[in-house]
Amino acid sequence: MYQSINTSNYTFEDTIRGNYLYVDKTVFFHQLVNEEKGFYFLSRPRRFGKSLSVSILKNIFKGNKEFFVGLKIYDMPYDWKPYPVINLNISKADCSSAQQLNKGLCIILQDKARELGIELSGETKSGYLFGELINKAKDLGKVVILIDEYDKPLVENIYAPHIEEIRQVLENFYINIKASDENLRFVFMTGVTKFSKVSVFSKLNNLRDISMSEAFATMYGYTQDEVEHYFGDRIDLLADKNKVDRTNYRERIQKWYNGFRFHEDAPTVYNPVSLGMFLNEGGRFNNFWFSTGSPSFIFKVLKRQNIDFFDTLFNPVDSVILDSFDVANMEAAPLLLQTGYLTIDRVEILMNEPVYFLRFPNMEIETAFEKHLVSSMAERSLEVVTSEIKQLQMALVTNNTKDIERILKSHIAAIPYANRSDMEENYQNIIYSVFRLLGAEIHNEVHMNNGRIDAVIVNRDHIYIFEFKMDQPAKIAIDQIKEKGYAIPYLNSGKPITLIGINFSREVRNIVEWMEEDLA
Repeated sequence: MYQSINTSNYTFEDTIRGNYLYVDKTVFFHQLVNEEKGFYFLSRPRRFGKSLSVSILKNIFKGNKEFFVGLKIYDMPYDWKPYPVINLNISKADCSSAQQLNKGLCIILQDKARELGIELSGETKSGYLFGELINKAKDLGKVVILIDEYDKPLVENIYAPHIEEIRQVLENFYINIKASDENLRFVFMTGVTKFSKVSVFSKLNNLRDISMSEAFATMYGYTQDEVEHYFGDRIDLLADKNKVDRTNYRERIQKWYNGFRFHEDAPTVYNPVSLGMFLNEGGRFNNFWFSTGSPSFIFKVLKRQNIDFFDTLFNPVDSVILDSFDVANMEAAPLLLQTGYLTIDRVEILMNEPVYFLRFPNMEIETAFEKHLVSSMAERSLEVVTSEIKQLQMALVTNNTKDIERILKSHIAAIPYANRSDMEENYQNIIYSVFRLLGAEIHNEVHMNNGRIDAVIVNRDHIYIFEFKMDQPAKIAIDQIKEKGYAIPYLNSGKPITLIGINFSREVRNIVEWMEEDLA
């Protein structure tokens, strides 16, 4: 009988008491706590076990060694001395306004004080109250501070008019960590993003950021070796139950749920919740990560900032840009990397400097992200987008380009007119996303010796080469394809090739001309 896999349990105590399966990551925690003094920050995408890790650290610093029987840390050198632990989950505070956030933080602090047997004053400023709690807790020993979802108030108010007030409350709150340095034994902060400049990190600079550290790259998520060790037998049973080849089944699972990489030299990892839900659902492939909640702020940022998502996906990114997410000057790369929609593919050295190439982690993220991206940019429901994709797939299978043209025009025309001013910058993103969702091979800005192809769709029995123009005749697009020799790499494919030129109008804000020419 296999141990149950709990995908919604965030406390280590309940995991152990409930006899749920725990993939042993305690070597990483020993590495953190075995230092005489440690101040750490680590960001990871949602549903990667951040809250569980905070709970594990809490039990270590409370000296609850009995919970770790059978785990690696149990037999490793550590004194298990109990410390006063201030464990704060910032998401529990109402952040609809700066006033509500301040009030919510005060309530959380009063609750933590009672847990420690400490009586706080009636101070109503959360920053002062946090400082008071640390100052009084130090009488019980060196203080341990664990903060989960530190960034939730900023994420939820990304474009709110009061975000500066929210930021100020958090800055006044978190600055106590630096001010109380001499009284602290250990600090661990975690969240989805690492904000910079307008955030707490402008002053809280005594934290070691291990988010992209090779030593901690697999602290969250499951490596392939861990999957084989802990879940291999279950996967074999599911493969047999579903009457599929075991090797092919494993490869498909990897394509769907593996692929997150948090350091260029580190192994890739699975999202633990997605894999757990997959196994709990009897090996049914589905999009579990998005079904547990899609952070709407990602798509809000991409749309509001007119960010070219595919430019980020296909072009190298400087390592400095990846370091943090700046609300005042948003870049797509750190936002999408930190939130898990893109991950590190590889690193190359250009002009003696490292540059990063990013990619989708896996099929689960790719298909769901692009559906949500199209839905968000076009302001259409996922159901409508899914229906259109199915229609386009049928048109592509039957090589019905007239239907493809009609559906694309209809899709763009349905976007509220007031929002279509952004289409000048975003229409290619929408078209690329739609094409990728078709399941066809698409190459955005394919680099040639003397130019770049806008898009190529390689169908089962046909090849389509696209060139997009803005307020220029579609014939110019067709002529460019021929003059630049964009079709040359595909001439030996044995498949018929169709050249398609598209003219997009700024005034009409839609496709106004579609020209096709079959290559002889």
